[in-house]
Amino acid sequence: MFFALRDLRTARGRFALITGVVLMLSVLVAGLLGLTAGLANQSVSALRALGSDGSSFVLPADDRGAFDLDRAALTEDQVAAVLAEDPSAVPVGIARINLDDGTETGVSAVAVGLAGPVGSVTPPAGGEVLVSTGVDDEVGAGVSEIGIGGDTLAVGGHVGDLWHSHTPVVVTDLDIWKDLAPRGGAATTMAVSEGALSDAAVDGSGLALVNSDGLVGALPSHKAENTSLSTMTYMLLAVTALVVGAFFAVWGMQRRRDVAILKALGASTSAVVRDSVVQAAIVLAVGIGGGVGIAALFGLAVAGAVPFVVSAGTTLVPAALLAVLGLAGAAVSLRPVVTADPNSALGAAR
Repeated sequence: MFFALRDLRTARGRFALITGVVLMLSVLVAGLLGLTAGLANQSVSALRALGSDGSSFVLPADDRGAFDLDRAALTEDQVAAVLAEDPSAVPVGIARINLDDGTETGVSAVAVGLAGPVGSVTPPAGGEVLVSTGVDDEVGAGVSEIGIGGDTLAVGGHVGDLWHSHTPVVVTDLDIWKDLAPRGGAATTMAVSEGALSDAAVDGSGLALVNSDGLVGALPSHKAENTSLSTMTYMLLAVTALVVGAFFAVWGMQRRRDVAILKALGASTSAVVRDSVVQAAIVLAVGIGGGVGIAALFGLAVAGAVPFVVSAGTTLVPAALLAVLGLAGAAVSLRPVVTADPNSALGAAR
Protein backbone atom coordinates (compact mmCIF):
# COMPACT_ATOMS: atom_id res chain seq x y z
CA MET A 1 0.00 0.00 0.00
CA PHE A 2 2.84 2.38 0.85
CA PHE A 3 4.62 1.68 -2.44
CA ALA A 4 1.37 2.14 -4.42
CA LEU A 5 0.76 5.59 -2.93
CA ARG A 6 4.40 6.59 -3.35
CA ASP A 7 4.35 5.54 -6.99
CA LEU A 8 1.17 7.55 -7.58
CA ARG A 9 2.82 10.67 -6.14
CA THR A 10 6.06 10.16 -8.07
CA ALA A 11 4.57 9.41 -11.51
CA ARG A 12 1.85 12.05 -11.42
CA GLY A 13 1.76 12.63 -15.15
CA ARG A 14 1.39 8.95 -16.05
CA PHE A 15 -1.40 8.35 -13.60
CA ALA A 16 -3.12 11.64 -14.41
CA LEU A 17 -3.23 10.48 -18.03
CA ILE A 18 -4.87 7.11 -17.33
CA THR A 19 -7.19 8.69 -14.74
CA GLY A 20 -8.29 11.22 -17.35
CA VAL A 21 -8.89 8.47 -19.90
CA VAL A 22 -10.98 6.50 -17.40
CA LEU A 23 -12.88 9.68 -16.52
CA MET A 24 -13.73 10.38 -20.17
CA LEU A 25 -14.82 6.79 -20.76
CA SER A 26 -16.98 6.98 -17.63
CA VAL A 27 -18.61 10.18 -18.89
CA LEU A 28 -19.37 8.48 -22.20
CA VAL A 29 -20.77 5.29 -20.64
CA ALA A 30 -22.89 7.03 -17.97
CA GLY A 31 -23.98 9.69 -20.45
CA LEU A 32 -24.99 7.11 -23.03
CA LEU A 33 -26.92 5.11 -20.44
CA GLY A 34 -28.70 8.27 -19.25
CA LEU A 35 -29.56 9.18 -22.83
CA THR A 36 -30.74 5.62 -23.56
CA ALA A 37 -33.00 5.69 -20.50
CA GLY A 38 -34.29 9.14 -21.45
CA LEU A 39 -35.08 8.10 -25.02
CA ALA A 40 -36.74 4.91 -23.76
CA ASN A 41 -38.89 7.00 -21.40
CA GLN A 42 -39.99 9.19 -24.30
CA SER A 43 -40.69 6.11 -26.39
CA VAL A 44 -42.50 3.61 -24.18
CA SER A 45 -43.36 5.22 -20.82
CA ALA A 46 -47.08 5.08 -21.70
CA LEU A 47 -46.82 1.38 -22.58
CA ARG A 48 -44.97 0.68 -19.33
CA ALA A 49 -47.67 2.53 -17.43
CA LEU A 50 -50.34 0.37 -19.09
CA GLY A 51 -48.49 -2.80 -18.08
CA SER A 52 -47.47 -1.66 -14.61
CA ASP A 53 -49.99 -3.95 -12.86
CA GLY A 54 -48.76 -7.11 -14.61
CA SER A 55 -51.65 -7.34 -17.07
CA SER A 56 -51.34 -9.37 -20.26
CA PHE A 57 -52.33 -7.92 -23.62
CA VAL A 58 -54.06 -9.30 -26.68
CA LEU A 59 -52.83 -8.13 -30.08
CA PRO A 60 -53.95 -9.03 -33.58
CA ALA A 61 -51.61 -11.56 -35.17
CA ASP A 62 -50.86 -13.64 -38.23
CA ASP A 63 -48.70 -16.71 -38.78
CA ARG A 64 -45.56 -14.64 -38.13
CA GLY A 65 -46.72 -13.53 -34.69
CA ALA A 66 -48.27 -10.46 -33.09
CA PHE A 67 -48.61 -7.28 -35.15
CA ASP A 68 -46.55 -4.31 -34.12
CA LEU A 69 -48.46 -1.41 -32.57
CA ASP A 70 -48.14 0.76 -35.67
CA ARG A 71 -50.48 -1.55 -37.60
CA ALA A 72 -52.43 -3.31 -34.84
CA ALA A 73 -56.22 -2.89 -35.12
CA LEU A 74 -58.69 -5.23 -33.43
CA THR A 75 -62.12 -5.76 -34.99
CA GLU A 76 -65.40 -5.60 -33.09
CA ASP A 77 -65.68 -9.40 -33.37
CA GLN A 78 -62.21 -9.91 -31.89
CA VAL A 79 -62.99 -7.56 -29.01
CA ALA A 80 -66.24 -9.45 -28.36
CA ALA A 81 -64.42 -12.79 -28.45
CA VAL A 82 -61.89 -11.65 -25.86
CA LEU A 83 -64.62 -10.22 -23.63
CA ALA A 84 -66.42 -13.57 -23.81
CA GLU A 85 -63.29 -15.24 -22.41
CA ASP A 86 -62.50 -12.50 -19.88
CA PRO A 87 -65.39 -10.14 -19.06
CA SER A 88 -62.97 -7.88 -17.14
CA ALA A 89 -60.81 -7.25 -20.23
CA VAL A 90 -60.40 -3.57 -21.13
CA PRO A 91 -59.96 -2.36 -24.74
CA VAL A 92 -57.04 0.00 -25.23
CA GLY A 93 -56.55 2.33 -28.19
CA ILE A 94 -53.28 3.94 -29.24
CA ALA A 95 -52.95 6.35 -32.17
CA ARG A 96 -50.81 9.31 -33.19
CA ILE A 97 -52.81 12.44 -34.00
CA ASN A 98 -52.35 16.22 -34.17
CA LEU A 99 -53.68 18.94 -31.90
CA ASP A 100 -55.74 21.77 -33.40
CA ASP A 101 -53.42 24.43 -31.98
CA GLY A 102 -52.29 26.04 -35.22
CA THR A 103 -48.93 24.27 -35.13
CA GLU A 104 -50.12 20.70 -35.80
CA THR A 105 -48.44 19.48 -32.62
CA GLY A 106 -48.18 15.70 -32.73
CA VAL A 107 -49.47 13.74 -29.75
CA SER A 108 -50.37 10.14 -29.03
CA ALA A 109 -53.94 9.46 -27.96
CA VAL A 110 -54.06 6.58 -25.50
CA ALA A 111 -57.59 5.42 -24.72
CA VAL A 112 -58.83 2.93 -22.17
CA GLY A 113 -62.37 1.70 -21.86
CA LEU A 114 -64.47 3.20 -19.10
CA ALA A 115 -64.62 -0.18 -17.36
CA GLY A 116 -61.62 0.78 -15.27
CA PRO A 117 -57.93 1.67 -15.25
CA VAL A 118 -55.25 -0.27 -17.08
CA GLY A 119 -52.08 -0.29 -15.06
CA SER A 120 -51.57 3.24 -13.79
CA VAL A 121 -53.56 4.79 -16.66
CA THR A 122 -57.06 5.78 -15.57
CA PRO A 123 -59.72 6.82 -18.09
CA PRO A 124 -61.08 10.37 -17.84
CA ALA A 125 -64.73 11.24 -17.46
CA GLY A 126 -66.74 10.99 -20.67
CA GLY A 127 -65.96 13.78 -23.12
CA GLU A 128 -62.78 14.86 -21.31
CA VAL A 129 -59.07 14.29 -21.84
CA LEU A 130 -56.13 13.97 -19.49
CA VAL A 131 -52.91 15.61 -20.63
CA SER A 132 -49.28 14.77 -19.95
CA THR A 133 -46.44 17.07 -18.99
CA GLY A 134 -45.25 17.12 -22.60
CA VAL A 135 -48.61 18.47 -23.80
CA ASP A 136 -48.42 21.20 -21.16
CA ASP A 137 -45.01 22.15 -22.54
CA GLU A 138 -46.47 22.42 -26.04
CA VAL A 139 -49.75 24.25 -25.42
CA GLY A 140 -49.07 25.85 -22.05
CA ALA A 141 -49.81 24.68 -18.54
CA GLY A 142 -53.19 25.37 -17.04
CA VAL A 143 -55.26 25.26 -20.25
CA SER A 144 -58.85 24.19 -19.61
CA GLU A 145 -59.54 22.76 -23.07
CA ILE A 146 -57.71 21.61 -26.17
CA GLY A 147 -58.77 21.04 -29.75
CA ILE A 148 -58.36 17.59 -31.28
CA GLY A 149 -59.80 16.37 -34.58
CA GLY A 150 -62.03 19.38 -34.96
CA ASP A 151 -63.57 18.97 -31.50
CA THR A 152 -62.86 21.01 -28.38
CA LEU A 153 -62.39 18.76 -25.36
CA ALA A 154 -62.22 19.77 -21.70
CA VAL A 155 -58.98 19.00 -19.85
CA GLY A 156 -59.96 16.89 -16.88
CA GLY A 157 -56.54 16.49 -15.27
CA HIS A 158 -52.97 15.37 -15.78
CA VAL A 159 -51.29 11.98 -16.18
CA GLY A 160 -47.69 12.91 -15.47
CA ASP A 161 -44.73 12.42 -17.78
CA LEU A 162 -46.17 9.91 -20.28
CA TRP A 163 -44.86 9.51 -23.82
CA HIS A 164 -45.45 7.17 -26.72
CA SER A 165 -43.06 6.95 -29.66
CA HIS A 166 -41.48 10.32 -28.71
CA THR A 167 -44.78 12.18 -28.69
CA PRO A 168 -46.56 13.41 -25.54
CA VAL A 169 -49.72 11.59 -24.51
CA VAL A 170 -53.34 12.60 -24.09
CA VAL A 171 -55.60 10.05 -22.43
CA THR A 172 -59.18 9.79 -23.70
CA ASP A 173 -62.05 7.40 -23.38
CA LEU A 174 -62.51 4.80 -26.11
CA ASP A 175 -65.49 6.49 -27.81
CA ILE A 176 -63.55 9.72 -28.34
CA TRP A 177 -60.53 7.75 -29.51
CA LYS A 178 -62.57 5.96 -32.19
CA ASP A 179 -63.66 9.34 -33.55
CA LEU A 180 -60.07 10.62 -33.51
CA ALA A 181 -58.60 7.49 -35.11
CA PRO A 182 -61.33 5.96 -37.30
CA ARG A 183 -58.83 3.66 -39.01
CA GLY A 184 -57.65 2.26 -35.68
CA GLY A 185 -60.38 -0.36 -35.51
CA ALA A 186 -62.34 -1.16 -32.39
CA ALA A 187 -59.14 -1.05 -30.30
CA THR A 188 -55.39 -1.44 -30.69
CA THR A 189 -55.00 -4.04 -27.95
CA MET A 190 -56.89 -5.41 -24.96
CA ALA A 191 -55.66 -5.64 -21.40
CA VAL A 192 -56.64 -8.92 -19.77
CA SER A 193 -56.10 -10.17 -16.25
CA GLU A 194 -52.95 -12.19 -15.78
CA GLY A 195 -53.79 -15.83 -16.41
CA ALA A 196 -57.35 -15.07 -17.53
CA LEU A 197 -56.57 -16.17 -21.10
CA SER A 198 -54.35 -19.04 -22.11
CA ASP A 199 -52.32 -19.23 -25.30
CA ALA A 200 -54.67 -22.02 -26.42
CA ALA A 201 -57.64 -19.65 -26.14
CA VAL A 202 -56.21 -17.30 -28.76
CA ASP A 203 -54.45 -19.80 -31.05
CA GLY A 204 -56.00 -19.85 -34.50
CA SER A 205 -58.17 -16.79 -33.79
CA GLY A 206 -55.90 -14.18 -35.36
CA LEU A 207 -54.83 -13.03 -31.90
CA ALA A 208 -51.68 -13.27 -29.81
CA LEU A 209 -51.19 -12.96 -26.06
CA VAL A 210 -48.18 -10.97 -24.82
CA ASN A 211 -47.02 -9.76 -21.43
CA SER A 212 -46.12 -6.16 -20.55
CA ASP A 213 -42.60 -6.60 -21.93
CA GLY A 214 -44.07 -8.00 -25.12
CA LEU A 215 -46.27 -4.91 -25.44
CA VAL A 216 -43.19 -2.68 -25.17
CA GLY A 217 -41.40 -4.90 -27.68
CA ALA A 218 -44.28 -4.46 -30.13
CA LEU A 219 -43.13 -0.89 -30.80
CA PRO A 220 -40.60 -1.38 -33.63
CA SER A 221 -38.91 2.01 -33.36
CA HIS A 222 -38.09 1.38 -29.71
CA LYS A 223 -36.49 -1.99 -30.45
CA ALA A 224 -34.21 -0.54 -33.13
CA GLU A 225 -33.29 2.51 -31.08
CA ASN A 226 -32.62 0.59 -27.87
CA THR A 227 -30.57 -2.10 -29.62
CA SER A 228 -28.29 0.46 -31.28
CA LEU A 229 -27.65 2.45 -28.09
CA SER A 230 -27.15 -0.70 -25.98
CA THR A 231 -24.60 -2.04 -28.48
CA MET A 232 -22.65 1.23 -28.26
CA THR A 233 -22.70 1.01 -24.46
CA TYR A 234 -21.37 -2.57 -24.44
CA MET A 235 -18.59 -1.58 -26.83
CA LEU A 236 -17.58 1.31 -24.57
CA LEU A 237 -17.50 -1.02 -21.56
CA ALA A 238 -15.25 -3.43 -23.46
CA VAL A 239 -12.98 -0.56 -24.54
CA THR A 240 -12.71 0.57 -20.91
CA ALA A 241 -11.52 -2.87 -19.79
CA LEU A 242 -9.01 -3.06 -22.66
CA VAL A 243 -7.63 0.45 -22.08
CA VAL A 244 -7.21 -0.03 -18.34
CA GLY A 245 -5.70 -3.48 -18.85
CA ALA A 246 -3.25 -2.20 -21.48
CA PHE A 247 -2.15 0.69 -19.28
CA PHE A 248 -1.45 -1.47 -16.26
CA ALA A 249 0.28 -4.08 -18.43
CA VAL A 250 2.74 -1.40 -19.62
CA TRP A 251 3.04 -0.04 -16.10
CA GLY A 252 3.75 -3.55 -14.76
CA MET A 253 6.59 -4.07 -17.24
CA GLN A 254 8.08 -0.66 -16.42
CA ARG A 255 8.20 -1.33 -12.69
CA ARG A 256 9.22 -4.98 -12.91
CA ARG A 257 12.68 -4.21 -11.52
CA ASP A 258 11.17 -2.27 -8.60
CA VAL A 259 8.89 -5.20 -7.84
CA ALA A 260 11.84 -7.61 -7.98
CA ILE A 261 13.72 -5.46 -5.47
CA LEU A 262 10.69 -5.46 -3.16
CA LYS A 263 10.61 -9.26 -3.37
CA ALA A 264 14.35 -9.43 -2.66
CA LEU A 265 13.74 -7.34 0.45
CA GLY A 266 11.19 -9.88 1.65
CA ALA A 267 7.86 -8.77 0.17
CA SER A 268 5.64 -11.69 -0.78
CA THR A 269 4.06 -12.02 -4.21
CA SER A 270 0.58 -11.67 -2.68
CA ALA A 271 1.60 -8.41 -0.98
CA VAL A 272 2.96 -6.98 -4.23
CA VAL A 273 -0.16 -8.06 -6.13
CA ARG A 274 -2.35 -6.52 -3.44
CA ASP A 275 -0.33 -3.31 -3.72
CA SER A 276 -0.85 -3.25 -7.50
CA VAL A 277 -4.58 -3.88 -7.26
CA VAL A 278 -4.97 -1.10 -4.67
CA GLN A 279 -3.17 1.28 -7.01
CA ALA A 280 -5.51 0.33 -9.88
CA ALA A 281 -8.52 0.73 -7.57
CA ILE A 282 -7.46 4.27 -6.60
CA VAL A 283 -7.09 5.29 -10.24
CA LEU A 284 -10.46 3.73 -11.13
CA ALA A 285 -12.24 5.27 -8.14
CA VAL A 286 -11.08 8.78 -9.01
CA GLY A 287 -11.68 8.41 -12.74
CA ILE A 288 -15.05 6.64 -12.53
CA GLY A 289 -16.35 8.78 -9.68
CA GLY A 290 -15.45 11.97 -11.49
CA GLY A 291 -16.82 10.77 -14.84
CA VAL A 292 -20.15 9.54 -13.49
CA GLY A 293 -20.50 12.72 -11.43
CA ILE A 294 -19.94 14.89 -14.52
CA ALA A 295 -22.51 12.87 -16.49
CA ALA A 296 -25.07 13.18 -13.68
CA LEU A 297 -24.54 16.95 -13.39
CA PHE A 298 -24.92 17.26 -17.16
CA GLY A 299 -28.17 15.29 -17.03
CA LEU A 300 -29.58 17.52 -14.30
CA ALA A 301 -28.49 20.65 -16.16
CA VAL A 302 -30.21 19.69 -19.43
CA ALA A 303 -33.34 18.19 -17.83
CA GLY A 304 -36.36 19.09 -19.93
CA ALA A 305 -34.31 20.10 -22.96
CA VAL A 306 -32.72 16.69 -23.63
CA PRO A 307 -34.28 13.28 -22.89
CA PHE A 308 -31.87 12.28 -20.13
CA VAL A 309 -32.59 10.24 -16.99
CA VAL A 310 -30.44 10.52 -13.85
CA SER A 311 -31.08 7.52 -11.64
CA ALA A 312 -29.30 4.70 -9.87
CA GLY A 313 -29.47 2.72 -13.11
CA THR A 314 -27.61 5.43 -15.02
CA THR A 315 -25.05 6.32 -12.33
CA LEU A 316 -24.41 3.59 -9.75
CA VAL A 317 -24.84 0.69 -12.17
CA PRO A 318 -22.36 1.96 -14.80
CA ALA A 319 -19.95 2.94 -12.02
CA ALA A 320 -20.04 -0.61 -10.65
CA LEU A 321 -19.68 -2.15 -14.13
CA LEU A 322 -16.74 0.08 -15.00
CA ALA A 323 -15.05 -0.68 -11.67
CA VAL A 324 -15.44 -4.44 -12.11
CA LEU A 325 -14.26 -4.40 -15.73
CA GLY A 326 -11.40 -2.04 -14.91
CA LEU A 327 -10.18 -4.23 -12.04
CA ALA A 328 -10.55 -7.31 -14.25
CA GLY A 329 -8.39 -5.64 -16.90
CA ALA A 330 -5.83 -4.67 -14.28
CA ALA A 331 -5.81 -8.20 -12.83
CA VAL A 332 -5.14 -9.75 -16.24
CA SER A 333 -2.13 -7.45 -16.64
CA LEU A 334 -0.46 -8.54 -13.38
CA ARG A 335 1.70 -11.23 -14.96
CA PRO A 336 4.87 -9.07 -14.96
CA VAL A 337 4.37 -8.46 -11.23
CA VAL A 338 3.76 -12.11 -10.38
CA THR A 339 6.68 -13.43 -12.49
CA ALA A 340 9.27 -10.80 -11.50
CA ASP A 341 12.50 -12.59 -10.49
CA PRO A 342 14.55 -10.87 -7.74
CA ASN A 343 17.81 -12.55 -8.78
CA SER A 344 17.64 -11.60 -12.45
CA ALA A 345 16.47 -8.04 -11.69
CA LEU A 346 19.22 -7.44 -9.15
CA GLY A 347 21.81 -9.01 -11.45
CA ALA A 348 20.72 -6.77 -14.32
CA ALA A 349 21.21 -3.73 -12.11
CA ARG A 350 24.93 -4.44 -11.59
